[in-house]
Amino acid sequence: MKIAIIGAGGAGLCAGRHCLEENFSFDIFEQTGNVGGTWNYTECIGRDENGVPVHSSMYQGLRTNLPKEVMTFEDFPYPQQHKSYLSQEEVLDYMRSYAKEFQIEPHVKFYKRVVEIVPRNHVWSVEVEDVRSKQKEIVRYEGVIVCNGHYSSPFVPKIAGADGFAGSMKHSHDYRTRDCYKDKRVLVLGAGPSGLDISQQIHTVAAKVFLSHKSRTALSVVEGLRQKPLVIKLDGNRAFFEDGTSEEVDDVLFCTGYNYSFPFLSGACGVKVEDNYVHPLYKQIINVENPTLAFIGVPFIVCPFPLFDIQVRFFLATLNGHFKLPSKQEMLSELDEELRKKSGAPVRKYHLLEVDQGSYFEDLAKTAGIKRKPPVIHKLFLRARGNRNLSDCFRIIDDDTWEQVY
Repeated sequence: MKIAIIGAGGAGLCAGRHCLEENFSFDIFEQTGNVGGTWNYTECIGRDENGVPVHSSMYQGLRTNLPKEVMTFEDFPYPQQHKSYLSQEEVLDYMRSYAKEFQIEPHVKFYKRVVEIVPRNHVWSVEVEDVRSKQKEIVRYEGVIVCNGHYSSPFVPKIAGADGFAGSMKHSHDYRTRDCYKDKRVLVLGAGPSGLDISQQIHTVAAKVFLSHKSRTALSVVEGLRQKPLVIKLDGNRAFFEDGTSEEVDDVLFCTGYNYSFPFLSGACGVKVEDNYVHPLYKQIINVENPTLAFIGVPFIVCPFPLFDIQVRFFLATLNGHFKLPSKQEMLSELDEELRKKSGAPVRKYHLLEVDQGSYFEDLAKTAGIKRKPPVIHKLFLRARGNRNLSDCFRIIDDDTWEQVY
């Protein structure tokens, strides 16, 4: 069986490693000239030098929001170092080393953009464009693993008056450095990891920074960064908030997350994205309509590398006969049951794992009869989510236990 892997970021590299271990033939299609996906920094915004939409949302000075101890691939630890929160450059070096160690890079077809995927007579027709020559070709595969990530298609909420705002507006996808905000009054929308990190970066050069978020309690931020409730309207250079207050601002930066986007999937693939809910996917991985098509890394607020690892192994277990998938009707019934359990939450939050990550890992391992993820990964993840301090350093003792070194 030959498999097409879309993207040479963390998920794609992990898929390549396990395909090699399971003796599957495969190609990895990567539209840039580098492995590492979104961990590659580029000054480009909008489109790159080949006219392709920029995939990476990386900005200068980014540090991981999770400790390296829960951001490792299986059996491939980071180099020994006395810190847990790493820079973008260190994570990228780690991924390059991973690709080299497991001899994945020879299978990567660089500067190749997947244009369209169509199921035809039990195989997949994959149309690929060389982004430099613009020449196209069609290659056929028995399986497809989608690993294009979900940090490249910005979500920008609608705000009354935004069209007439007198200042500049952009999404964090296009944020690279704080310099453009020097001496400006900046409104940052969203207090997720990126919103908190970027607003505190900008604060060091801006005249004022207002961090607008939906939390009912004040967040722990640097002194002088002003917290505001949600924005309800923009008018000229003034922003109006839910509590009735308003502020004069020069620039607005949306740190409001991303949409799932699979522009290369034809309608015949049988996958839809509605209100950021990707369906129908069995276990948030396998396309129920065409089960030789899998998606790696769809769940969010997770430990990404461990997630990629167990999802890839789950899917490959269905291809090599280690695990037989339930019938289509059984998979759809399970999906309906999951939706009922989450009926109180917005459907766009369906793929959020966070506190459920541990049980999700256990369910995948038990269902497919594959090696489980050590529970300590989820335990340390919860600790880091509750209190991110860049000076903290951790050590994993065994599959169940971690300790804080300092």
